[in-house]
Amino acid sequence: MVWTKNVSRETASEYRDSLTESLVGQYSDYSEQYPVVNSIALDRSSFLLDAGCGTGRFLAHTAPGQRFVGVDLSLEMLKAAKRDLGRGYFVVGELEHLPFEDQKFDQIISVRVLQHVANQAEALNELSRVCQLGGGVVVLCLNSWTLHCVYKNIRMSRLGKVIDLPFQLLLGNRSMFSKWPYPYDSYCSMPELCHLFEQAGLMVEERKGGTLGAPWFFSYFYVGRIMERIAPILLRVFFRICFFVEKRLASVFPFKYLMDKIIVRGIRQQ
Repeated sequence: MVWTKNVSRETASEYRDSLTESLVGQYSDYSEQYPVVNSIALDRSSFLLDAGCGTGRFLAHTAPGQRFVGVDLSLEMLKAAKRDLGRGYFVVGELEHLPFEDQKFDQIISVRVLQHVANQAEALNELSRVCQLGGGVVVLCLNSWTLHCVYKNIRMSRLGKVIDLPFQLLLGNRSMFSKWPYPYDSYCSMPELCHLFEQAGLMVEERKGGTLGAPWFFSYFYVGRIMERIAPILLRVFFRICFFVEKRLASVFPFKYLMDKIIVRGIRQQ
C-alpha cells in the first residue's frame, strides 16, 4: 500500500482487512503486535501515543480507561481507527513535526513508520521530545540486514526495471518486480536504529528481532495465496513454528540482528 495523505476510505479498509483475512496477514500482524505490546505499559495510569497508528491495531490492546492518542498522515486511516475503537483521540500529523507539547506522553510506540520518513533522526528527536522523562519509546522497523531489503533495493533501482520486463509480459500489473510503491523507503539495521535512539537522548533498554516467516516473500511472490488454497493447514503450522522460534530467539545474538524486523525500546533521559 502507498502511504499518503490521500488514502481513500476503501484503501484504509483494504489495509485493515489485509491483516485479518489471510494467514500471511494474520501472521505478519501478530508477529509485530506480540513483541511491541509486551514492551510497553498497558495500564490506566499510562498516557500512550501511537505515532503512525494507521487503523489503530495496536491501540486496540490498551487497558480499559487508558488514555491514548493516535497520530497518522492519513485522515481516512484515523477515521477507520475511530470507528473500530470508539474511543481515544486521533490527530493528523507527521513524525518529523508532531503537534504536541514537550513531555506529553508516558509511552510511545511507532511501528513500521520510521522507514518511510526521509529524516529519521528528526523523527526520533520528535518522539523523544514529546516523551516524559523516564518514559519509554518503542520503535519497530524493517531490518536492512535481510534479503527483504535486498529485494526492495532491486525494485527501487534501474536493475529492477530491467528484471521487471519479462515479468510484466507474463504477469502484467501483478509482476513481483514492478516499481516499488514508496518514493522513500529506508530500512535500518539494529546498530543504526540504536544509534538514532542514543542521538535523540533515548537510552536503549531493550533490543530484539521479530518475524522469521518472511511474510513479504509469501505476499510478493504469491506463495501465500497458493498455499492457502492447496495446503492451508501446512501454512498455518509453518507460521506457528516460526512464531514459536521467534519468541525464543528474538533477544539472542546473532539472531536478533538478522530477523526481518527489529524492535528497540529506549528510555527518555534528557
